[in-house]
Amino acid sequence: MKNSQRVTVYLVGFILGSLLVSMILSRRASKEEATVDPWVTHNTKAIAGGAESLPHNMPDSIQKGRIIDFGYLPDKEVAEERVWLLNFDKTYPYIRVVETIATGEFSFMAADQISIHLAEGVDVTELKPMLDDLGLRLRMFNRKEHLAVIGVLNTQIDAVPATIEAVQPWSDLFEYAEADVLRFQGQ
Repeated sequence: MKNSQRVTVYLVGFILGSLLVSMILSRRASKEEATVDPWVTHNTKAIAGGAESLPHNMPDSIQKGRIIDFGYLPDKEVAEERVWLLNFDKTYPYIRVVETIATGEFSFMAADQISIHLAEGVDVTELKPMLDDLGLRLRMFNRKEHLAVIGVLNTQIDAVPATIEAVQPWSDLFEYAEADVLRFQGQ
C-alpha cells in the first residue's frame, strides 16, 4: 500500500469516526432535552401529596428548593410549627424551614446536622462515646472555636430538635447544642 493510499484511508476513517461521534452526541443531547426532569414536578407532587407550598414571603433563594417533606410539629392537631424539608442541587443540599404559626416568623437551618459548642477544656475526641451510643457521625470540628458539627438521628422533619434533645445526657461535654442556623446576606 502506497503512502498516499494510507493517508486517504486514514482521512476517510477520521471523517467517518467524527461523523459517528457527532451523531451519538447529538442523539444523547436530544434525549436529555426530551426527558422530563423528575425534580421539576417534585414540588407539585409533594403539594398534591399533602405538603403545603412555600409561603411567598420567604427569600427567593429558598423558593428554589424542592420540597422533600412537610409536616406540623408537635402534630397537626396542636400545631405550633410548620416544617418544610428542602433539597437544593448546587448550594447546601438539605435545609429545614420552620414557621412558627403564632408569630409567622421563619427560621432556616441545616436539616442534616447540628452544632455543638464544646465546654472549656473538652476536646472533640471526648464526644466519641456519645456519638457511638447515638449512632451519629462527626461531620466537622474546629478546635480553635470549640465547635463540633454532627449529623442528625434521622431524616424526619423533627430530626434537628430530636438530635438536640438526644445529646442532652452528655451536656457536661458542651456549653450548648443548637441547630446549624443559616443566615442570609443582609440579615
